Amino acid sequence: MIDEYIKALKTGEKEYKSRLAAGEYPYLPALDDICPDHDTLTQRSIGMLEIPVDLIAGTKTRARQNSFAPDFMPLLDPDTEFAGKWSNLYRAQLEEGFNSPVKAYEYLHKFYVQEGNKRVSVSRFLEMPTIMADVIRIIPSVQVLKENPVYAEFLDFFRVAPIYDIVCEEPGAYTEIAELLGRSIEAGTEPWPEELVTELKSAYWRFCKVIRTLQGKVPAMPLGDAFLVYLRIFRGDALNGQPDKEVEKRLKRIRYELRTAHNKDKVSLVESSDEAVNAGGLITKAEKLVAGPDSLLGKVIPTVTYTKKNPLKAAFIYDKKPDASNWFYDHEEGRLYLERVYDGLVQTREYVAEGSEAFDAAADSAVSWGADVVFTPSLRQMNDALRASIKYSDVKFLNCSVNLAHQSVRTYYAKLYEAKFLAGLVAGAAAAADGSHVIGYCSGMPVYGTIACINAFAIGAAMADPEAKIHLDWSAKQDANWWWDMVNSGIHVLSAVDSLHNTDGSAAHGVCRVERCEPGKGNDLSGTCLITNLAAPVYRWGKLYEIIVRTILDGTYSSSAVDKKDKATNYWWGMMSGVVDIEMSDAISPYTKELVKILRRDIINGSFNPFDGDLVSQEGVVRRADEKPLTSMDVITMDWLNENVEGEIPKIDALIDEARAAVKFSGVEKSKK
Repeated sequence: MIDEYIKALKTGEKEYKSRLAAGEYPYLPALDDICPDHDTLTQRSIGMLEIPVDLIAGTKTRARQNSFAPDFMPLLDPDTEFAGKWSNLYRAQLEEGFNSPVKAYEYLHKFYVQEGNKRVSVSRFLEMPTIMADVIRIIPSVQVLKENPVYAEFLDFFRVAPIYDIVCEEPGAYTEIAELLGRSIEAGTEPWPEELVTELKSAYWRFCKVIRTLQGKVPAMPLGDAFLVYLRIFRGDALNGQPDKEVEKRLKRIRYELRTAHNKDKVSLVESSDEAVNAGGLITKAEKLVAGPDSLLGKVIPTVTYTKKNPLKAAFIYDKKPDASNWFYDHEEGRLYLERVYDGLVQTREYVAEGSEAFDAAADSAVSWGADVVFTPSLRQMNDALRASIKYSDVKFLNCSVNLAHQSVRTYYAKLYEAKFLAGLVAGAAAAADGSHVIGYCSGMPVYGTIACINAFAIGAAMADPEAKIHLDWSAKQDANWWWDMVNSGIHVLSAVDSLHNTDGSAAHGVCRVERCEPGKGNDLSGTCLITNLAAPVYRWGKLYEIIVRTILDGTYSSSAVDKKDKATNYWWGMMSGVVDIEMSDAISPYTKELVKILRRDIINGSFNPFDGDLVSQEGVVRRADEKPLTSMDVITMDWLNENVEGEIPKIDALIDEARAAVKFSGVEKSKK
């Protein structure tokens, strides 16, 4: 067996020289060096179990370091006692297998061997996937756990599902895996059924086995994160004993999803409707809406000619009846607008589907109807839309959200903060006029883009009234009573729901002035408040749908100008595209109204942005006016509140169930913790 040792030695020497050439340490790392104080940390016996050989990173002590290269291949000469023992272990493994486990310490999801380094070396040489080990876990210090939140999450996962194999690097990955399986990793949760743990582990092994054969066809990324993408799409079916060929076929279908998930810069923002409609200059103003096959565009991008006899069909799937939701009511208005503006060239159909099973049925029905495009206006529907988009790859699926990175489902959202800034200016002027300098602001839930709206409003209010204070509350908090809390505390200027279809019971719309009055003399639903509407942001979802559909009609939807194969496409349009605006009542001072008009014009032509000046949060300076401006992604992912905001970003546990589901998908980081 010495010949096999010599082969292993040559591999080790090659690795040794490669590390030296790269200026790296050429021997096995030792836990004694990585964590010198490990003897003072809490140690916990995990017991006997199979551990992945790939996760064995080094040796426990320095004593055996120089005997192995970093890949565990031997470095000592063939005539040494070490070589003889290695060869004997090699023979034993081939004939009967190792008869005793190695002893290893686990630290931060890596293993360091105290006894059995040569057995690990032989296992690596034979490409064995696992080895039996007696494992002791070293619990990192509190500070190290804070610096490694994914590992802290793994510890919660391992407590209920003792699987070392699944290694993720994306924060929240282990929590999401549990949720996709209908389980939890929260403290106090009972260990999962042994059958489920076995199914999950087996499914992961099959997945890893197949994906390793597709090198070059799918991105090289942490296999745990890749498995999460697979699980999002195929859900419980991913745990079934699918043949390798079926798993391979599925992986090829979702390769662009894997590529996007692996890309650090995951989202490509299309911030102008002109950018989408003109498709990088392929369309000129002189070209017709529906490009024929003989046009310049038709020669560049193959198109389907839609007519009133062959209309484009657009399905809308809601997870709540429009009459029961301000949000869906406004999108339903957008659907009806879409039919009117295209006058027979586009047909639409509405579906209401609560829950994943109902969504699947609605998607099936929509495709049977002949849908060319499916719009899903709730960010809670993203995973459902993703699953359907993989199943029906010829149909276009879009989700109303921002900063969710999926290649197969495009997202769309409005730059709501632009109108909120102007509304804040109106509110600031009103609060200054009544001498209170206090403005109530009701927000929904802390998802991407929401914090930018709050801060833009606060900045606008401060521009009109430097003493303005924004009293922030959230309608999605448990036991929320924001309207009466504000009114009863004497706040007279409020920013309420920005929808005419108001289901919160206040009958307020946008920025309004509120006065208490005798019962029966008010114009709110209780009859005890006099409401004067001052200004309200206008979100023209129908206009946004019109523009997106136009790109499908003229054949530019799949243009390389907007369709990136390694990024998710996110339409993010505002006043410049006519998707967002503000309406003002005659109750506003003409001077205030004129100032709003001037700033509105500057926002539309791109010469003004509410976040271009000094930015100061509740905790200190965020940006000075002469520093690099915030990027669009900085605005979308804001997790701080402006200095004149009184309130906080609620944690996920403080929200109602419906909001929690949305925040898990698209919440700002402070709300998730």
